[in-house]
Amino acid sequence: MAGATAQYGVLAAGLGSAIGSAIADAIFGSAERRKMRRINLRNCMGFKGYQRYPLTHDLWEKFNFEEGMGRKREGVRQEALVLQALVASGPTPQTGELPL
Repeated sequence: MAGATAQYGVLAAGLGSAIGSAIADAIFGSAERRKMRRINLRNCMGFKGYQRYPLTHDLWEKFNFEEGMGRKREGVRQEALVLQALVASGPTPQTGELPL
């Protein structure tokens, strides 16, 4: 940073840092937010006694949504959450539970 400031000035170095930070957040920040959401959900639901079971990829794609860099429209989110609740409240799958 000191070298960039000396060569290009404070404004250019600050602008470059801001752009670099935004790109890094877009790449790594969204993945970290998804990871934290999954961990929080797993811990909360496990504490309440819920079990996790594997799903087929097709079923998962119908209601899974990721909000890494922004939020989905509210209608899309609500529809996905209703589908998640329907699957979660359905009969227990015949497959084994997933480990924590």
